Amino acid sequence: MKICFITTGNIKYIATSKRAFGMANPLSNLGWDVHLLIEDVEENRKRSLMECNENVTVHYFPKGNALAELKSKNTILKSIKPDVIYLCAFVFRNIVRKYGAKALSEHSELQSAIQDLKVIKRYQVKFLENYSILYSDGVLCASKYLEKFFIQKANKYHSKINVMHFPYAYSKELYKALPDELLTNNFISLKDKINFVYLGTITNNYGAKLMVTAFDTLLKTHSNIRLIMLGRGRHYDETLALVKEKGMDEGILMPGFIEEEDIERYFSVADAFISPMNDTIQDWARCPSKLYMYLPYKKPIFTCKIGEPYEVLKDDGKYFLTGSADNLAETIKDFLENDTTSSTVNPDLHTWEQRTMEFDQWTKKVI
Repeated sequence: MKICFITTGNIKYIATSKRAFGMANPLSNLGWDVHLLIEDVEENRKRSLMECNENVTVHYFPKGNALAELKSKNTILKSIKPDVIYLCAFVFRNIVRKYGAKALSEHSELQSAIQDLKVIKRYQVKFLENYSILYSDGVLCASKYLEKFFIQKANKYHSKINVMHFPYAYSKELYKALPDELLTNNFISLKDKINFVYLGTITNNYGAKLMVTAFDTLLKTHSNIRLIMLGRGRHYDETLALVKEKGMDEGILMPGFIEEEDIERYFSVADAFISPMNDTIQDWARCPSKLYMYLPYKKPIFTCKIGEPYEVLKDDGKYFLTGSADNLAETIKDFLENDTTSSTVNPDLHTWEQRTMEFDQWTKKVI
């Protein structure tokens, strides 16, 4: 079976192509002929070399406007002649001609639920959500919320389309705990404190101000802890200024964007992870990819009983009230002073190899 993953954008800024990179080798190992359509930028080429073996064929299309991108993708697809095309995100730039192939479309968020969308944009994303049912031969949903949403939408249109819950996963090659002898001195030096690590976009919507406010409280009584916030975003400068204003430079580290090869080093010195969530449709529907990257380190994860984090962690999660910096501080304080439990979540159930086997079995039933 020949499959072609359709992606768009730079993986540094658009995470939806993580699915293609994560599944490429495992699918190839199962006997699939795997092709990836990737935008020709440095970060994508670097990621391709890092994650794709010699049996995976990567096709690069030039960066351009939506029409030019679609033209390039269609030209490449016509020459590949795949049996299956996998749209890593159902956006205009990915809606290619099928050339007789079966089309599988992924939804990793519910854009129509974003509160500050302009009216025209909201109509556009609602159109895409509806059209994906008509265009696709199968829909894969990164969260349980999305699965329920698209089953209901399919029923509305009397469609017999197959809908699958298909969350993100992690790569065993990229994310593993490193022993001290494989860490440089600057990372070993970070082990002088108890480290709480966050990876993601630095925006207030993703909990940037909430985490800083919680640690402003905690650091007054627990000088032996540190918050490491990895990533950048539209509130990065504002958050960094707040850290400096409150004199928390020693207690909160913000190194900015982290190269892929350094993430496992920071994760290896983590004593716990943080993944804030909001009680909004947007957060119930999305699947935080960092959650799965945290799992192989078998450390406590502080999050909220919202959507996929609760689906995965169940009783293993260290839960705080959504939007409450005070409750996050209290939950961490209780952990520091009283908690001795360890994670029982099996990370092997959330690898790309496991997801790929599930996908392989599903496609045999529906294609």
